[in-house]
Amino acid sequence: MVLAVPPVPKVLPVPKVLAVPKVPPVRWYHLLSTWIFLLSAAYPLLKIPTFPLNLLAFAGCLEIILNPHKSHWVKNLYILFIHIAPFFWIPRDLSMKAFGIGICVIGAYLMFVASIGENPIHIYGVLLNEDHPRLSQFLKDRFAL
Repeated sequence: MVLAVPPVPKVLPVPKVLAVPKVPPVRWYHLLSTWIFLLSAAYPLLKIPTFPLNLLAFAGCLEIILNPHKSHWVKNLYILFIHIAPFFWIPRDLSMKAFGIGICVIGAYLMFVASIGENPIHIYGVLLNEDHPRLSQFLKDRFAL
């Protein structure tokens, strides 16, 4: 009588480091403050009041404080510029028209973000965890340069 030996199961090698999926960088068009800045920059031509939106975007300056990573100083200057500069050329308009335009811009932004399969909470969560110690990395991530 011959005893049958069961086959030894094949053991797959275990990877030494588990791959963590890379989160795509936040691009300029993902950010509401960039939309607001571009609309504010067009104010001399279009005369669209954006003051309430600029007040909302001003909170974007907090990224410099809330981001735990040491960012390149040019990135911090860029953040300050797009959030503060429009206050130098747009009028202080808190009319119902300005608020109505603000609601329309925010609505368009939310529809755009949904159409690309994203949501603002995820976008800003990624933004606050981005690390850009070098200017070249920031330009590559934000502007695909």
